[in-house]
Amino acid sequence: MKRTVIASILLASALAFAQPKSADDWYKEGDTQYNLGAFDKAVEAFKKGFELEPDDSKKSAYLFNIAQSYRQLNNCKDSQFFYKRYLAFKDADTKKPLAADRRKEIEDRVRELEECARQQTAIASKPPVGNPDNTPPIKPDRTKVGVVTPPDGGEIKEGPKVAGPPKIISVRLVGGGSKLSTGGLDVPIQATGALLAGYPLALDEKLTLELGASFTFTPVPFEDAMANSKSASMTSVMANVSAAYQVAPKFSLRGDLGLGLLLFSGVSESPFTDFAETTGTLSMPHVRIGISGDYAITPNVIATLTPFAFSFSPGKDGLRVEGEDISSITAIDFMVGVGYRM
Repeated sequence: MKRTVIASILLASALAFAQPKSADDWYKEGDTQYNLGAFDKAVEAFKKGFELEPDDSKKSAYLFNIAQSYRQLNNCKDSQFFYKRYLAFKDADTKKPLAADRRKEIEDRVRELEECARQQTAIASKPPVGNPDNTPPIKPDRTKVGVVTPPDGGEIKEGPKVAGPPKIISVRLVGGGSKLSTGGLDVPIQATGALLAGYPLALDEKLTLELGASFTFTPVPFEDAMANSKSASMTSVMANVSAAYQVAPKFSLRGDLGLGLLLFSGVSESPFTDFAETTGTLSMPHVRIGISGDYAITPNVIATLTPFAFSFSPGKDGLRVEGEDISSITAIDFMVGVGYRM
């Protein structure tokens, strides 16, 4: 009896191993090899899955991943070919057509690969001169995220990310008006400007955290006790943290938080000191929060609008208006400007 049971188990195991793989099995195999970095094996598995897949609406997923795997292998020509085949299959897919922003992204990649393929063809056609190792190889772009499409044709998911520092620096230059509040002194709206720069860290597809610094400058004209026109200035120097969330393909909402110092200079014998003399620049702690909207004119150039920014500094000894100390300096800003990302 025991021998019969053992023989049955062995026979079932043999039959299981002899069972040919299905299209889904090959897809899972390709996904595993892709995640392990064995992109040549991933290509082979996805191609076998494509051949066995009975559902035409699912075949585009295999084509996409073949293109992705070839791209990771730095085979620009074959990668470009399979991206084009993927787009052709999605054109015929009436159940789940390709979104316009996703199509543009892939078409942009096809154009990049076309240039890469020309370069590789030119290098391959050149006869060797001297030491061929002196020719620097074209390295695959491992900073881009690989995209793996599920076999059911559903949502496109992100593949493995390759660690490495971001390659982007963001700079924004804005200007507008500022309404200052300095105790009981009425200050008209003043012109103001700001420079913000940072190093972005992408947390996911839509959310980016930016670490950097910001500077603001606001001239403050006044008349001294003799009715002479003079000008003071408020300059802030801050460490700045911002978070930007992409709400549309070209539009993002941004929040800024800055902490640092406010430098109030040129205030000797001014209404801000009750016309008393002071020496040097008055420095105070400073905090600034702002809300902005960014619109990408090009991939590098953005237009930015800051409808509201609020800053606060506690009063400094020597700041007085009509015998009363100025307890704080606040400002509400409205600014517009441009930015550059590289």
